[in-house]
Amino acid sequence: MQNTIIRTLLLLIIFIYTPILSQEFGPREDWGIIESSKINEGSGIEASSKNPGVFWTFNDSGGENEIYAFSSTGKDLGTFKISGSANKDWEDISIGPGPIEGEQYIYIGDFGDNGQKRVYKTIYRILEPVVDTQQTAVDTVLEGVERLVFVYPEGQKYNAESLMIDPLTKDIFVVLKDDLTRVFQATKPDSFHWVPDWIVDTMKVVDTLVFRSKANAADISDSGEEILIKDDNFVYHWYRKNNEPVAEALKKIPKVLPYVKEPNGEGICWAPDSSGYFTFSEGLHPHLYFYPRVVTSVESDKTLPDQFLLEQNYPNPFNPSTTIRYTIPNVGSSFSSSMNVKLTIFDILGHKIATLVNEQQGPGNYQVKWNGKDKNDKEVASGIYLYRLKAGSFISTKKMMLLQ
Repeated sequence: MQNTIIRTLLLLIIFIYTPILSQEFGPREDWGIIESSKINEGSGIEASSKNPGVFWTFNDSGGENEIYAFSSTGKDLGTFKISGSANKDWEDISIGPGPIEGEQYIYIGDFGDNGQKRVYKTIYRILEPVVDTQQTAVDTVLEGVERLVFVYPEGQKYNAESLMIDPLTKDIFVVLKDDLTRVFQATKPDSFHWVPDWIVDTMKVVDTLVFRSKANAADISDSGEEILIKDDNFVYHWYRKNNEPVAEALKKIPKVLPYVKEPNGEGICWAPDSSGYFTFSEGLHPHLYFYPRVVTSVESDKTLPDQFLLEQNYPNPFNPSTTIRYTIPNVGSSFSSSMNVKLTIFDILGHKIATLVNEQQGPGNYQVKWNGKDKNDKEVASGIYLYRLKAGSFISTKKMMLLQ
């Protein structure tokens, strides 16, 4: 009888807690197949801002204590064994700040527990190594791993598959894979210690969410302003305003983002520039998928932009496509004021290759994708290209590199 009441309450909450379908992100793009045969049960994914165009993943329970680097085209960049760690049941990976200011650290959640037998769970932290998208795959060992050993309140043995690092506060969040999706926060996020030291932190619950199925991946954007949590069928999206606590942001009703269900899809991460999000799944040679941001939500804009900006394309170098973002400021008396905007691609000799934008646009943040083709829809050769933004009297040009 009690179980029936609980199920009824959950269904009622799900009915009331109806997320809004977002139009902010476009349909799925297939960026390629992961080349490495070592990646056969990838359970988490993270895009590097320290190493542009580089992604990190690992194998799930039973895998080696190593992480794998690959490029945005799926190229194998290497295997990195983490000395002093153990893969009991690694479930998610994240990148965030750590003890050295300005450096980026890789965090790995060893907290999977399908049988709910483990009292002690672990989060590992290691300085992110330097990786280049053009390098030959390496096989190396990373030293200096630290760990945060934690327990849940009252020694509960929960199963979790989602890890989030807040880049603004360094706070650590673990999202349970349960009917009630409880979000736990480390009470002592600075209590990482060298192996084999043994210091135990007790997590505290900061929120409870109800999804249609169980959470299996999560990420906070590099800006700290957006949060993603996914389950088997949906991706949920929250905005975080004015540096509010993550727990407060999660109390809002999320929006549902585009997602094509993948078999055993347990990986999601933001692009470092928040131009979209990536997903991938378990299995040998999975695909890397990208969902591009096509509209900038008013929720993400504090005010109307007041200056022109042409950003560096991402990824760069790229193959087969890249995204260019730019900002048109508010130069008139209203948001409706507009100007002619032209975004053009040139080769290194100044020959025009393609025109991506040529239209009237008002103030706002824009992005456009170039697929590496000319105005006749033919693929161009590898090399350095220029992209130029002209809006009114404003002109700005940047370089990018295409690698076929």
